[in-house]
Order: sequence, then C-alpha cells, then structure tokens
Amino acid sequence: MTVSKEIENIVSISNQGKILFVSDFLEYGNYDAIRKTLQRLVAKGKLIRISKGIYYYPKIDKTLGVLYPTTEDIAKAIAKRDKAKIIPTGAYAQHLLGLSTQIPMNVVFLTDGSARKIKIGNQTILFKKTSPKNLNFESKLSSLIIQSLKSLKENNVNEIVKQKLAKIIKQSGEVEKIKKDIKNAPIWIQKIILEILSDEMA
Repeated sequence: MTVSKEIENIVSISNQGKILFVSDFLEYGNYDAIRKTLQRLVAKGKLIRISKGIYYYPKIDKTLGVLYPTTEDIAKAIAKRDKAKIIPTGAYAQHLLGLSTQIPMNVVFLTDGSARKIKIGNQTILFKKTSPKNLNFESKLSSLIIQSLKSLKENNVNEIVKQKLAKIIKQSGEVEKIKKDIKNAPIWIQKIILEILSDEMA
C-alpha cells in the first residue's frame, strides 16, 4: 500500500474533531511525502490545515457546519504530542474562569516542553518554558485562579472578582486541593484565596 493510501485510510477511520500532526505518520514515509498527502486531503476538503504541520479532521454539525477546535484543544493536542504539561495564563486564564468574556488574540501557556509560537489565523499560541515545579498542581482550578490573579494584579482584585471566585471554588468541591496548591503562589494571592475560603467556610 502506498504512503498516500495508508495515510488516507488512517484519516478516514479517525474520530471527527481529531487534531493531526505530520509527526503522527512518520512511520509510513518521509516528511515530504506525508506533508504532500495531507495537503492533497486539504485540497479535497477532507482535512483543514490549522497551522504549519497541524491539521484537523473536521467535525460537522448539520446546522452549524464545521465545529472548529478551541485554542485550548489545539494547545492540549500539541502538549500531548510533545509529552509536556501546560497551564493557561493571563487573559486566557481569566476567560476560562469566566472572569472575562474576551478571548485574547495572543494566548499564552506555561510549559515544561519546548518554547514555541504557533500562528493560527489571526491568533497566536505562545508556549513559554517554565520550571516543572510551576506546573505541579493537584487541581487545574488552582492554576487558573493563580494565573488569573497574577494577570489582574493585586489592586484590580475587587469584591466582584472575589465573589465570582468564591462561587467557582464552592462549586468545584476542591477546597483542600486548592489550599495545598496556593502555598507556592505569591503571598498576596495566598491572602486573597484564604480570605475567600474562610468566608465560604464560615
């Protein structure tokens, strides 16, 4: 079976919504042959090219049409491929928590993998190298809260923000995990979260 046919068969039995990389097919041929095959599948409308070396087997909704992957879906797929950990930071962490409705054009993730920048349409995903200890959280929620507060800055953390965080933490059921995780956060963030936790448990 040719490289092209082998790759087409694999793509056809993949789950719709799957993000694919050139590196997924290296056992079937050389880089150029794989890339050309994937490009032909894009031309046929079977795949969508997201960025250099990154493709998407589209999930189709009868009403909405193509359901594109989120920024986090793409970042997670890259992290899985690279066997790396990632956590969202800045305005994107705020968005994921519901503290902001805006999706930033530049989305930044901390990673213990390689630092890199990926352009996806008008948006950029930036992976910033950090120490593995900065990624070790028992709760994903802890990292989102800490990164959100860091980007907001201490003076901008008002009662509305605290009330939203209190509601999120209460619904999560992860109070004990968050208590452990915040020990490595800046002191001012520790104080804010402990204040929220004490109010919730009062």
